[in-house]
Amino acid sequence: MIRLGFTESTLLFYYYLNKFNLISNESYKDCQNNLVNWLYSTSGFYDESILGSYFDFDTNHIINTDLYNKYFEKVLKNIKNTNCEVIFNFHQMNETVMPFKEDFFKYINYWDKKSRYSDIFSFMSNKKVLIINNLSPLMKQQFESGNITKICPEFPINVKKILCFENGYSFFNNGPHRNILHTYRILKRKIKKLDFDCAIISAGAYSSLLAYHILTKLGKEVFCCGGNLPDYFGIITKRTQLFNKDKINEFWITVPEEMKPEGYMKIEDGCYW
Repeated sequence: MIRLGFTESTLLFYYYLNKFNLISNESYKDCQNNLVNWLYSTSGFYDESILGSYFDFDTNHIINTDLYNKYFEKVLKNIKNTNCEVIFNFHQMNETVMPFKEDFFKYINYWDKKSRYSDIFSFMSNKKVLIINNLSPLMKQQFESGNITKICPEFPINVKKILCFENGYSFFNNGPHRNILHTYRILKRKIKKLDFDCAIISAGAYSSLLAYHILTKLGKEVFCCGGNLPDYFGIITKRTQLFNKDKINEFWITVPEEMKPEGYMKIEDGCYW
């Protein structure tokens, strides 16, 4: 299962509309401007050739850049070419673009894509599981300590092994390489060396790219999650405290300060930590 977040889903739809000249982007200009700024500020998408660091980006310039269009063209082709179930999360959009959603779904063969798994627990059963997330060491810790079955009795006890892969943070248009696609190529080479049966991915703007690569090039099953992945492993985040406070017991753990990225409170008020 490949999941796109709200920002990626909506911007991908706008990219599709632009690609086929279906509607003037003036109809969604304000929304697109807001989402492009979210993309470069908080999703992990970055490009060192672009000026700006935090909600100060020139959308009119960005949507015409090579990297931006390469990224969304790659995501669009990946989704169109996979038989894996795809989950979209769209922001509220201008009513003038809504009639084109059905055309978009037809283009990517949306209704023909199926999932073999109804939930994350059945997906992990009897497998060596690679977790691609920066908090994955805490998830492995909860599994190996036995806390996880005290928190979630339905957690599959036959999971063979949990492996961690920290994809790193690239918020505020700042990353370790030239841009997100450069980092993606390095990440996928590292993942190729690992021994696993399936992957759970929650890695922001990298998620769909890594999911498609693991699915098609490595032949492994994938399950993309959003920001609620820590809840499945009993890791307390600000989101947990807001939406699942009643589930917390003595077996849940918090995220240590040293695992929180610099400036994390600027990322949706620190909700992921």
